[in-house]
Amino acid sequence: MNEEIENAVFRRAVGYDVQEITEEYSGDNELVKRKVSSKHYPPDMTAVKTMLELGLDGDELKNLSDSQLKELKKRLLRQLEDLTKGEGNENNNSDKQN
Repeated sequence: MNEEIENAVFRRAVGYDVQEITEEYSGDNELVKRKVSSKHYPPDMTAVKTMLELGLDGDELKNLSDSQLKELKKRLLRQLEDLTKGEGNENNNSDKQN
């Protein structure tokens, strides 16, 4: 797992804050209104569970061999594929019901 992905999972696991900027423009492309708001994303238990299941923190990831990293990557890609297949089926089922 590369450092960027590890950081993203960690961020989701502990929660984070972001600033959202909404701008409205007139027909002449002039800024009419600008709103800056903060939004808090609470800790995500799925991300926490993922980190615990992997049993890895940043230092342990750095110590994995190339073959161990490749195997971890394959496993995570399979899990992601299974999740996206499930979402696709849910979307297809809801479309059929409408």
